[in-house]
Parts: sequence; structure tokens; C-alpha cells
Amino acid sequence: MEIDWKIVLFTLLLIDSMGAILVAWFGQKWWIHLVGPLAKYFPPAKGWSVLYFMLVLMLGYALGVL
Repeated sequence: MEIDWKIVLFTLLLIDSMGAILVAWFGQKWWIHLVGPLAKYFPPAKGWSVLYFMLVLMLGYALGVL
């Protein structure tokens, strides 16, 4: 059985983008507490996380995974 790297890459990006959405919408206090002063430079932004998720879905569609 051959590993299809497109599916592996898409799955990893999809999991990462869904994690970003969860942190941005539900875990802002946890994120700010976890990274401390770096949260000033890497804030959990809702809009950017949704855009990232949409770009991952478009990438999956373009690769033929979806």
C-alpha cells in the first residue's frame, strides 16, 4: 500500500486549522496564559483562524482530496 502524501498533508493542515479555530474561539485565556508576553505578537484571532481553515479546504479541493 502506497502512502498518498497529499492526503497526509491535507489531514495535518486540517487538524492544525481546526485547532487554531478552537483556540481562537474558546481558548483565548488559556493561550494568553500559556505563551505570556508572546501573546502580544501572536494573538488568537478569530478572523485569521477562519481564513486559514477556508484556505486549507480550498487546498484540499485543489489537490483533489475533497
